[in-house]
Amino acid sequence: MIKFYKYLIFFMVITMTAGCNVAESKITNTPNANLLDFGDPNVKQFITRLNTVKQRDNQVVTITQFGDSHTAADLFTGEFRHLMQNKYGNAGIGWITPIFVKGQYNMEVKWKSANWELFSSRTNTGLDFPMGGFIAKPTKDNATIQILPNAADNQLWQARLTFKTMSRSYNALSIYDANNQPVNVSYDSKVNQWKTLSTTAKMPLTIKSAKDVELGGIWLTRDKQPGVIVSAIATNGARQSIWQKWDINWFRELAATQSDLVILAYGTNESFDKTLNLEEYRQNLINNIRLIRKTLPNAVILLISPPDTLTNGDVAPPMLQAIKDTQKQIAKSEKTLFWDWQKAMGGKFVIKQWLRQGLARPDLVHQTPQGYKESAKIFYFDLIEFLDKK
Repeated sequence: MIKFYKYLIFFMVITMTAGCNVAESKITNTPNANLLDFGDPNVKQFITRLNTVKQRDNQVVTITQFGDSHTAADLFTGEFRHLMQNKYGNAGIGWITPIFVKGQYNMEVKWKSANWELFSSRTNTGLDFPMGGFIAKPTKDNATIQILPNAADNQLWQARLTFKTMSRSYNALSIYDANNQPVNVSYDSKVNQWKTLSTTAKMPLTIKSAKDVELGGIWLTRDKQPGVIVSAIATNGARQSIWQKWDINWFRELAATQSDLVILAYGTNESFDKTLNLEEYRQNLINNIRLIRKTLPNAVILLISPPDTLTNGDVAPPMLQAIKDTQKQIAKSEKTLFWDWQKAMGGKFVIKQWLRQGLARPDLVHQTPQGYKESAKIFYFDLIEFLDKK
C-alpha cells in the first residue's frame, strides 16, 4: 500500500509540467534505496514508540531536525510534520525562534513583536547563544511578543521558554493567555545564565519583558495530547560547525527535548567551499553525532545529504560529492541512518528537470514550496517503508 501511494505521488510530480517526455520526467530511483541503516541501535525502540503513541496517554514522539536554509523555511519539515501527525497524532509544534526571523518561517505560527532586536549566531559573535543560535533582546522595557498559531483551537498548550536575566528580578518576564490574563510563572533569580520557564495556557500567547532579558528558543506542545512533534531548528546559510558558536551547555536544552529522532541536514553551504578542510569537517560531524548520543542515548540519528545542486548552470558545487561521501562514511562508522536526498530526487543534475517542472528555484540550489513538499513526501514514504520492514 505504501509503495502504491509513493508511486502515485511520483506520477503526480511527473505530470505537473505538460510536454515533458517520459524519460525526462523520471525523478526518482528504486523505492527506499535512498534510506540506509548502518546499524543505529535505537531503531526498534523508535518503531515501538511510534506504533504505541496513540495507545498511551501523554506519549509524544519528538523529531528534531537541525539544518540550513532547506530546513529554515519549514517547507520540507512542515510537510513531513503534516504527514507524520496525520498518521500518528498531533502533539504540537515543538521548537520555534523567539521572534520572526527574516527569510525564515514556521508553518504553524506567526509572531507579532514590538521593541525587540534579533541576533543570530551565524552573523554575530561574542554572544552566549542558546540552542538554535538566536537571541531576541528588548530595546526598551515592556517589549512584547505575541505567538499566534495558524490553526485556531481552544486547547491548552504547554510553553517552555529559554531565557536569561541580566539583573536579579522575579518579574522581568511575564506571560498572558488568549484572554490577556496573566499566567502564573516562577523561575530562579540567577543572572547571566540560561534557564527555562514552563507554563500552560491557551494560545495565542503574549510575552512581556523588561529590557534586561535575553530570550532564546520557545518550545510549544499541546497539553496532555499524544502524537508526534517535528521541530525545525535551522539558520539560513548555516554549516554544521554553527553548533560551536552556541553556549557550552546548549546540549542541556537538547536533552530537555527528549527527542526520539534527531535529523542532521547540513552540507549544502559546505559543498560550495573550495577551501573546506574536509578532515576538520569530518571530525566535527563525528563529534556532534557523539554529543547527540551522549545527550540522548535512546534517540535515532539520521543524516540527510544535500539535495541535488548546481552552480553556474551545469556544474556541481566543488565539494558536493566529497560531502556526501564523508557523510555516508560517518553514518557507517557511527551507526546512524542516512538518507540520500540527491538520489531521492533522481540523481545528479536532476535539479534542472525539477526547475522545468516548477519544483526548483532558478538558483538551482533551493526548491520551490511544492518542490520541498515533494521532497518531504519522498522522505516520509522512504522512512515509513523502512520502519515497516523492520
